[in-house]
Amino acid sequence: MGTLVFAVVKVAFLGLLWLFIAVVAGVIRSDLSGVGRLDAAPQPNPKRRGEAPRDVGRLVVIAGKGSGDAVPLLGEIVVGRAADATLDITDDFASNHHAKLFSDARGWVVEDLGSTNGTFVNGVRIDAPTRVDSRDIIRIGRSQLKLEA
Repeated sequence: MGTLVFAVVKVAFLGLLWLFIAVVAGVIRSDLSGVGRLDAAPQPNPKRRGEAPRDVGRLVVIAGKGSGDAVPLLGEIVVGRAADATLDITDDFASNHHAKLFSDARGWVVEDLGSTNGTFVNGVRIDAPTRVDSRDIIRIGRSQLKLEA
């Protein structure tokens, strides 16, 4: 009877180990591919409800290794460590394709692209596209970004 219990425990342990490996592989795959939820509707920023978006001209890194780096706010901006990112930030805690900013009729929206460490607006982790303006601080890894006029 003891060998049967040992065999069952051994098989259960192997099953849990393979489940763990599958979860880790899924997280790594999503981090490398930058897969995001493109079908979600933009959510208003909880700290800025009811306020009209302001015109802005560039996205600037205000804190972190690339402090001072900036890109013009034209079209869609992908932020991450990848060489093909619009704003390539040198941050070990950022994913290759970490987040994107895009504009719609009402202003600018930031969306996390399924990053491992998340994207924060004014210290709040976002899980859906969120409206931002020049008063908001966007944190990606250890880098802080801001929209400037």
